Amino acid sequence: MTTRDEVTERTYGNSLRERWSSPIVIISLFFGTLLIALDTTIIGTAIPAITSSFQTLEDLAWYGSGYLLTVTALQPSFGKLYMSLDIKSLYMLCIIIFEVGSILCAAAPSSAVFIAGRAIAGMGAAGLLQGALIIITNSVSLERRPLYMGIVISVFGICAGIGPVLGGTFTGSISWRWCFWINVPIGFVVLFLIFVFLNIKKDSTRRSPQAASNPKQLLTSLDPCGAILVIAAICCLLLALQWGGQTLPWKSAKVIGLCVASGLLFVAFFIVQWKLGNDGTLPLSIIKQRSLLSGVLFLFFMGMPMTAYTYYVPIYFQSIQGMSPLASGVNFLAFALPQIGLTVATGALATVFGYYVPYMIFGTAISIVGSGLVMTLDVGTSTAKWAGFLVVCGFGTGMSINHPYTAIQAIMTALSLSISQTLFVNRLTAEIKMKTPEIPPAVVISAGASNLPLIAPTPKALLLLREAYANAVQHVFIYALSAACVGLLATFGFEHYNLKKVAEGRKAAKEASHDLHVQENRTSLDQASEQC
Repeated sequence: MTTRDEVTERTYGNSLRERWSSPIVIISLFFGTLLIALDTTIIGTAIPAITSSFQTLEDLAWYGSGYLLTVTALQPSFGKLYMSLDIKSLYMLCIIIFEVGSILCAAAPSSAVFIAGRAIAGMGAAGLLQGALIIITNSVSLERRPLYMGIVISVFGICAGIGPVLGGTFTGSISWRWCFWINVPIGFVVLFLIFVFLNIKKDSTRRSPQAASNPKQLLTSLDPCGAILVIAAICCLLLALQWGGQTLPWKSAKVIGLCVASGLLFVAFFIVQWKLGNDGTLPLSIIKQRSLLSGVLFLFFMGMPMTAYTYYVPIYFQSIQGMSPLASGVNFLAFALPQIGLTVATGALATVFGYYVPYMIFGTAISIVGSGLVMTLDVGTSTAKWAGFLVVCGFGTGMSINHPYTAIQAIMTALSLSISQTLFVNRLTAEIKMKTPEIPPAVVISAGASNLPLIAPTPKALLLLREAYANAVQHVFIYALSAACVGLLATFGFEHYNLKKVAEGRKAAKEASHDLHVQENRTSLDQASEQC
């Protein structure tokens, strides 16, 4: 027979465990998301060494796209899997898949194996990102979610600063392969913490276990046709953007054919989604939901400048200002740190006061101002100016970007990088032909962003090359400013809900439903008693 002391001890132990489990789970999700963010940002400074190791410069574009394509296409499918399967088990499986991909990349003997590893890591990353958001949704009250989501997603801002520095350190001091080996111990720690501390209560809104026990029904619900179509469409679009004006002219049959094929595949994708209705990868019913549609558009356009700055501000530092990769990474913190701070701060404010749309509107407006300032960066820009401009950009981006976070972020990243690359390379080629006709553009492009002093025959030629780079980077920043402006327009489509009031309303409705259920039970008992 259980004594009162044993019951008290057990209750106290369970209470203490629950009290500690929530912060540990959030920390675990933070490091789980760190795997994704670090894998995305660390590879930039390592890519030249990877292409040299495999001697396949033509595969360079796929080192990033192979990862982003699987992240993009599989996030909706993982979202559905989390609705049907056990959340904890699926999240742990995604960690294992990501680790397998990372190990494959680290030990890859050839370029093809490396690309396959990137694609497998992308599959795991898609599940990790969806899982982090779903775990927070299922384990944290509505009014506290902005704070915890801000903490978890702020890791992208952190990695934007440390990723390039870490990648350069590994590549220069040890080997580029350590950019992927580093994921192994981090993943093991996250796997252990999630296994021990994550405990999600059953949710009646999730699909029944019977839906998950039928493999055919589950496979159909994942919409494999939609995933294949969107991967194929994005592949065609990325190839067209990467080849157009670079290896092939824009009017070439291949580039035009890829653009047409991409358009047709997207049309086929939307037809499939229309036929499937709410069971599709992208239910078209979201068009009727004002805030959801606005969130998709906002993230699509506001994420573009953030991605462009992550990749091209380091190019500005290294190519135009002549900084080392380490100094470039350190100076990039002028953008990353305000972004991190404001992401967490506005998440906390939204938790306290309930409103989140004002932060998106004001943050986007500040980001537009910062983007306009960054667009003026040149060879002779002083440290005080570029640092101040990046702080303003980071401030505005951090204030706004987190609140409507969804899977559209991955699509934006892949597309933004391709658009930025197209604008940059095309403009750089034209500038080199005008400023330094004695140096072939192909030589400058193949030399890389940090090797301009090696190919410039004279100091004057080096200055002209840096000016060419500055003008090319400026075109990327103009594109970033334009995208931010469109993002501001999307913020006006959001409905101005107060999260605290919504949570209180849901709580009241739940209590009313419970009281009604109790009353019905009492009535049934009374009637049964009368009959007896």
